[in-house]
Amino acid sequence: MSTAETPLLDARDPDTRLVLKLLRLQVLTPLSVLVNIATFLICSLVVKPSMKDLNRAFPTAVTPNAGMMAMIWIFVFAGQVLYCMLLVAGRKHDTRETMVYGVGLRLVLANWLMVAWSIVFTLKLWLPSTIILGVLTFFVLWINFTLIWYPPSVSRPMDFVAIHVPIRLWLLILLLSSLPQSIFITLDWVFSPDHPEVDYDRRSWEALGFILGTNAVGLLWVLIKRDLIWTIGGVWTMLALMSKRPKGVPVFTATILVAVLYPLVWITSLAWHRLREKGELHVLWKPVPPPTTVTDKQAAIALPPEDPQAREELARARAEDSDMPDDGAARAWADTAR
Repeated sequence: MSTAETPLLDARDPDTRLVLKLLRLQVLTPLSVLVNIATFLICSLVVKPSMKDLNRAFPTAVTPNAGMMAMIWIFVFAGQVLYCMLLVAGRKHDTRETMVYGVGLRLVLANWLMVAWSIVFTLKLWLPSTIILGVLTFFVLWINFTLIWYPPSVSRPMDFVAIHVPIRLWLLILLLSSLPQSIFITLDWVFSPDHPEVDYDRRSWEALGFILGTNAVGLLWVLIKRDLIWTIGGVWTMLALMSKRPKGVPVFTATILVAVLYPLVWITSLAWHRLREKGELHVLWKPVPPPTTVTDKQAAIALPPEDPQAREELARARAEDSDMPDDGAARAWADTAR
């Protein structure tokens, strides 16, 4: 007698599919993160010329302070390491959904694109490196956009630390620093590293456009989402750009303006949200109605009080008032009182 064997895993079950996708990420993501970090460190510190040497050899109007930007890269890579640990140790269903559907394999592809960009940039293949960097920025932007539907919560603080913070800082450094700098080098908008005082302000107005354009997106995001991470990262990026001298007057002015706008926009958005939660916004523009006066005619037809004694006293007072004749309403109140 044969019996039908029950499968151990039901592929139609949503929880089963979630676990299978999570297992795939637990294998592929740590590998891509490890290779990405190793390649970035080798291309930045070991090979000659390194990415650090190339930044010095090809200065542009949007080149930031490499040491200050390295601090953001440390947070990005440390956050990705925490993310790999969360892939293994995370037990909450919402956390797993965020990692599988909010991030997914796009992070793996983004890490491999980062590996390719580091190698191509070190080989001084400017156009291919800019194209790869643009595709990488698109993937990281896509992940950030998807994470809007998977917000962190107080009950899941590691989601914020290991998922949202590194992904957001990665997009910030790509959009505000790496991509504009790569575009400037590709277009040969560089000045002499040996004599920067001669043409350091070359393409300053183009740099002004890049700074204001890219940061306009960031300021809009801060205004809508009250994003403190982007506010701090944006200010830090502007300080890094400002501290790399020399800089033209348009670039220096734009960096100061944006660095001041980020906290102002964040405070304004936060205050607006708090007032809206308390329901106090309508008080700011709701007009106060003018006071209404009660005419003698309206008073004469007013309803009598419910207390019989009060109605009798009111009827007597109205009858004794010489200025007001004893009208029908007063007689009705008196009859009611009796």
